[in-house]
Amino acid sequence: MAAIPAAVVDTAGPAGSEEIHVAPSLPLTQKLKYGALAYGITKLIKTPLNLITAIKTDYLGSSPTNPDIIKAFPSRPQLPVRVFLPKSHSGEDPSDKKLPTLLTIHGGGFVLGSPYDNDGWNRRFVQLAEEGGTPFCVIALDYRKAPSYPFPTAIHDLEAVILDLLKPDSSNHGDDLPIDVNRVAIAGWSAGGNLALAVSQLPTIRPLVKAVVPMYPVLDFVTPSEVKATKSRRYKPALGGFRGKKTDFLMGLSGMFDWSYVEPGQKMGDPLLSPVYAVTVEDTAEGKVTKGREKFPANVFVIACELDMLGGEAWRLACKLGGKKVPGVEDRLGREEVGEEKGKLELEDERFHWQVAVEEGQVKRRYMWLLVPDAIHGYDQDGVGRFGDEELVSDGMEKREEVMKIIRGWLMDGVL
Repeated sequence: MAAIPAAVVDTAGPAGSEEIHVAPSLPLTQKLKYGALAYGITKLIKTPLNLITAIKTDYLGSSPTNPDIIKAFPSRPQLPVRVFLPKSHSGEDPSDKKLPTLLTIHGGGFVLGSPYDNDGWNRRFVQLAEEGGTPFCVIALDYRKAPSYPFPTAIHDLEAVILDLLKPDSSNHGDDLPIDVNRVAIAGWSAGGNLALAVSQLPTIRPLVKAVVPMYPVLDFVTPSEVKATKSRRYKPALGGFRGKKTDFLMGLSGMFDWSYVEPGQKMGDPLLSPVYAVTVEDTAEGKVTKGREKFPANVFVIACELDMLGGEAWRLACKLGGKKVPGVEDRLGREEVGEEKGKLELEDERFHWQVAVEEGQVKRRYMWLLVPDAIHGYDQDGVGRFGDEELVSDGMEKREEVMKIIRGWLMDGVL
């Protein structure tokens, strides 16, 4: 990512000349470094792992988190969806009873990742929803990866598959699935959170989706990674273990991810690339006015992690949408102290949680903010155990359960 002086980056949108906010062409040596890193991780490590996972889950059926249905569509036959159903729909025609549906998008810096990564989360969400008396269908989506397929390929892959699933007049839509097309939300993790907000801005998709739930999303390609990691990111050495480290583990990969996804010459403030700039807050004679809320579905629930270099941009978007005071790119989120109770969220402290309703003409918009305390990027993923920190895993899994319950409750409380 281009080195942009922090002074020219403001809280309302990209400032300064257009040239400052255009993706640069990197030196050949840097391109070779990033290209080799991307190739090594994707082809030599991730592809074999995905193949092993596919054999175990889709062919041998050895995982309790397996999807109930795997289905491909003509628009993108190489990108099948993974469908998770409640027990109430097992052993019967799944299309008989329509269910509120959550579409999920995996992360991985636009380069790595697969829908398998979230099988555990998707299955658990379905279980908790059914236990709570509101059965859900969850469908994991896929998209082609950078650097072979840079921005905006992934957005349009998702658009095509979502239309196949939801568009009533499409001969390819998922009418054999229990999707209540009038009650659909979309969620995503990290890069998937970015893509959830991006695809939901498209005129073809926005009317079909009632809510968006971006979880620790990357939202700002304008602000340099160094600023995010050293200024707005909260560090807590007192936690010890992996969470107590003094650098963010994403920094080692952020340059490669950015180079892979964003081609030289691309305007980095494009709202489809950097959704935080889809909404602006302007000073007028009547006071501050928020513009751009209509670009997203009417309901947005932004979730961030306190110990994450991407937390600041999530905070900024939530505050813009919710009409709160918008922090600067160097404002540090959260608090200095370690939370008193392991595995617990902070729901009474506005730094960590709030929700508001906004009336705009005939449209009622609802926004929610949740900052997961003492949590790193990806705290809720099944693979977080690779960091070798048992306290991180146990704390994260407890918080994951609570976050899932809050998401379900919010969606069913008048959103869907």
